[in-house]
Amino acid sequence: MALNSKRTQRVVTYLNEREYMDLLKSAARIDKRPGDFVRFGLLHDMYGSLGIGAPLSNENGSADETQDA
Repeated sequence: MALNSKRTQRVVTYLNEREYMDLLKSAARIDKRPGDFVRFGLLHDMYGSLGIGAPLSNENGSADETQDA
């Protein structure tokens, strides 16, 4: 299930100071927390365009089910 709302796995990323500051600015620009902004970017890369306001849960079925319809 691609967009399952239960998140149990952690990914650690090391950024330099400039990357981190740019991440904070980018996240603030769209009123998101840095972690949510990074997660959205990852989901966008893996599953395509979701729209930043899209609910990031599995309430409407998985991405696989959507593509089969």
